Amino acid sequence: MKQISAFFLLISVIIFSCKDNSEKNNFVKQKIVTISSDHGIYYLSAISEDIIRLSFKDSIITSDKFYAPVITEEIEMEVAENDSMITAKTSGVTVIVNKSPLNIKYYNNTGELKLELNDGINRIGDSLAVKFSLKPDESIYGTGFRAIPLDRRGYSFMAYNQPQYAYGEGATNLNYSIPHWMSSSNYMMMIDNPSKSFFDIGKTDKEELIYSSYKGNLSFYFIDGANFSELISNYTKLTGNQPLPPIWAFGNFQSRFGYESQQEAENILNQSLNAGYPTDALILDIFWFGPEIEDGRMGDLKWNKEKWPEPVKMINNFKDKGVKTILITEPFFTKKSQHYKYLASNGLLGMNKDSSVYELPDFYFGDAGLLDIFNPKAQKWIWQEYKRMKEYGAAGWWVDLGEPETHPDSMYHYTGRGYEVHGAYGHEWAKVMHNGYAADFPNERLFLLARAGFAGTQRYGLIPWSGDVGRNWSGFKPQPSIIMSMGLSGIGYMHSDAGGFTFVEERDPELYTRWVQFAAFSPIFRPHADQSAPAEPVMWSKEVQQNVKPFIELRYKLLPYNYTLGWENTTTGMPLMRPMFIEYPAIPDTLHNQYMWGDNFLVAPILNQGIKNRKVYLPEGEWYNYWSNEKIDGGKWIEVAVTIEKIPVFVKAGSIIPTAELVTSTDYYDTDSVHINYYYNEGTYEDQIYFDDGLTNNSWLENKYDLITVNVISKPSSITFAADKQGDSFEGSPSNRVYKIVVHGLKSEPSGIDREKFNWDPEKSLLSFYSTLTTDEIVNIN
Repeated sequence: MKQISAFFLLISVIIFSCKDNSEKNNFVKQKIVTISSDHGIYYLSAISEDIIRLSFKDSIITSDKFYAPVITEEIEMEVAENDSMITAKTSGVTVIVNKSPLNIKYYNNTGELKLELNDGINRIGDSLAVKFSLKPDESIYGTGFRAIPLDRRGYSFMAYNQPQYAYGEGATNLNYSIPHWMSSSNYMMMIDNPSKSFFDIGKTDKEELIYSSYKGNLSFYFIDGANFSELISNYTKLTGNQPLPPIWAFGNFQSRFGYESQQEAENILNQSLNAGYPTDALILDIFWFGPEIEDGRMGDLKWNKEKWPEPVKMINNFKDKGVKTILITEPFFTKKSQHYKYLASNGLLGMNKDSSVYELPDFYFGDAGLLDIFNPKAQKWIWQEYKRMKEYGAAGWWVDLGEPETHPDSMYHYTGRGYEVHGAYGHEWAKVMHNGYAADFPNERLFLLARAGFAGTQRYGLIPWSGDVGRNWSGFKPQPSIIMSMGLSGIGYMHSDAGGFTFVEERDPELYTRWVQFAAFSPIFRPHADQSAPAEPVMWSKEVQQNVKPFIELRYKLLPYNYTLGWENTTTGMPLMRPMFIEYPAIPDTLHNQYMWGDNFLVAPILNQGIKNRKVYLPEGEWYNYWSNEKIDGGKWIEVAVTIEKIPVFVKAGSIIPTAELVTSTDYYDTDSVHINYYYNEGTYEDQIYFDDGLTNNSWLENKYDLITVNVISKPSSITFAADKQGDSFEGSPSNRVYKIVVHGLKSEPSGIDREKFNWDPEKSLLSFYSTLTTDEIVNIN
């Protein structure tokens, strides 16, 4: 791209010498429009029919860099120019550039003005600022992880990855910023700039969105779409789709800060398993490599054999029980660690200007250096360490503190100063892991738990969580909005430390219960906390366990549904947890305390202490109370009585929900038999269920899957079920899958059913039967 831009700039200069003065300093080509101004040179190009790139160069910004996009080649545009204006268009977008004063307007293919950039890019010293007009009723979503409402309008904040211990509602700058926004006017803007920057979204001037950056890489990607789903699809085509995680990522993770010995980890895991908790992974925090927290041995990357005498045996024993082991690592290496001297002497740590090691004397875990993850030699070294650690039997990785947590602006890296590359640190770390697996373990899916990244990091398999959240109601309340906001920016697996993380004086059983219940309808289920109150459900009272264990079991029963949501995210970019307005555009974005789980479940978590009733808005149509099977008319607010045992969950009438028998680990998940729960409603309905072996990388791309399309035609007198299969199947896939079909919502027992085939449950009003659906099944319901 650098060579292409330079080539067209050279051609523009040559053409300039042949043009008359009326066209001075403006040069137009088919693929790149070059616009000269007093501030610098702008380059306008189309990346697809719906994506327009605007980049900027001047005396300080002299080259293009690409962090977020996976598509960089330009396509041809139709370009017209006169003395005052340039028009460049694709089949999807038209851009009109007013030359003086410089003004850029983006229109869709129906002529609707979507976005306007006013007065060009303005420099003040080393900083740059850009102003965009906001429409009076426009809402702005996205921008990454922030504990504020979905609509960011009226807020200002940094775009800078930064931890905040014990944060709660209202925190604006947290671990994972994304320079990207989605508008209620159906467009997106992504700025491919990891440098320290700032957003002012209608706070200073309610009619302007101001983006400013200290130096940086100013490349703006305008993305158009007919609706939110199309926008998300276009955005993830630009920045890359999330690989489908291993199926065990949809199970229960046991974690705490932290298990201090092999004996403790084994004892608590066995306690959970013996109590009947399904479990798929155990996560080991920093104590696996050292007994100390402060001034410890972070960066040793080897077992503390005094506390963990037989780690490989332990991991194998866990594996025999269906439990995988995940190890934590960090990018910081304390001076006491075994690798510090080697890394320092070989230039693999962040440096001062004179190439000496940039020491971090105030780092919480001890005097340390920061791995220069941008240095190819450092990348090669750390990957060899991961390969070595993988020999222990680790199934996944927790890469922590990757904002980085301590990162001075004045630190030098292989590709730039600390402030210039800060936002891309976690992105580059994830890239190292992704590329390492692709090269050395190409058939294995990467599980990568991390706290920070950049736009597009989803394509490297990143699974982020929402940091060291306060263990209180203020910390809990913004979690749905946090997860939904990240999903709108392509990050589909954001989740929280269920129950909250930070130190508390007293346990709060109600808070823990409500958080875990909510987490069952979150992308990842992972209770995690410091030791002031337990993270593991089994360590709580009998009453708490009675109210959370059924939700963990429900998560396992919903494996076919949730795994299909993961496949949908991989193929379309749609997040697993969705704001109501994604599925129902007429619903205002202020309704952010309930959400859609996929496009069938409506979940209304209990986010406030001690409430006995909760208002829920049901969109147009009919809905089922998931717990009682009561059918309710939508298009209105309802008030739901709340008990500690459950949170309000509803299912859209006509939904086809696949479920499975309860298993203790996804290792024992059997796709031979699946339950299809149909929530009766007159009409024609269709849904899909995705199956593969759950472990092999690229199963979807290599056609090693079963994609089952279930069709239901409901009439007043009959229901017809049919199924169609796509894909070449996978090892262990059944030739004829058996479906237990369960019909919800019939008012009475159908009179014409064959009792040898059909079962009627009068208490729950459920009709069920078994079928392979190799031929259509017609159920008479008169």
